[in-house]
Amino acid sequence: MDAPAWLDELQLDAGPPWLAMGTRGLELAEWLLADEHRERDLARKAALLAERHDEVFAALAAAGVDAASAEVLALVVAATGAAPDEALHPLDAAGRLVQEDLCLLGERDGRFHLVAASLCFPSYWRLADKLGRHMVDVHGPVAHYRDALAAKVDRFLTRLHPDRPVWRRNWSIHDDPAYFLPAPTPTRSVDPPDGLWLRSERQALRRLPLTGAVLFTIRTQQVPLAVLGERPDIARRMAESISGWSPQLAAYKGGHGALAALEWLRSR
Repeated sequence: MDAPAWLDELQLDAGPPWLAMGTRGLELAEWLLADEHRERDLARKAALLAERHDEVFAALAAAGVDAASAEVLALVVAATGAAPDEALHPLDAAGRLVQEDLCLLGERDGRFHLVAASLCFPSYWRLADKLGRHMVDVHGPVAHYRDALAAKVDRFLTRLHPDRPVWRRNWSIHDDPAYFLPAPTPTRSVDPPDGLWLRSERQALRRLPLTGAVLFTIRTQQVPLAVLGERPDIARRMAESISGWSPQLAAYKGGHGALAALEWLRSR
């Protein structure tokens, strides 16, 4: 497998600070990211929604949620030209048309909460644990989030303008290639780079112009870690970043592949 172009979008600065929003302006025409794996990803979604629907889709029965979900569906249909299943909840229908997971954030008492989601490709979190919760609680396990980012994220969401969507990328190294990972699987013995995968989420934030809700999209992309053999520059920067993690971040993010990969990354 060739090294993907999105490697150059990874933010690999060594900390501190160990967390940053790192958002960039996004053209509305590039809001959704379709590629050659579209049919594969939609098939994975369809299987999960058929077999584990309540784990991967949920929506609060709260004021404004249905209207915001319908607005999301209209935007997705306009962007893709695809025909939705009108018998479904509108956010459920929208999630089946795109490779992205769709998380809907609604404002209550001046703070944004997760009010609905189609979440087929989670990375170590369960929708049932997060639904209805404020962003601080949604990100509760993330090392340094409460101190470094919580207030900034709240302010950013409040000020987000419908005409100025943004995007960012995160990355992690996993020892399990599954896209549906609501919880870590038991740690595996690996001989890097074999048995390790580089996983990245291209995340976009868009204020909905009619309802004022915020749509958070998560486009999961994953390749074997071995592709970094073609990009030693990225491998070495990734090693520098991991080496600079705080003990808390290493404990949160390193145990399922990143720390095991460190020496291999350094040696590229």
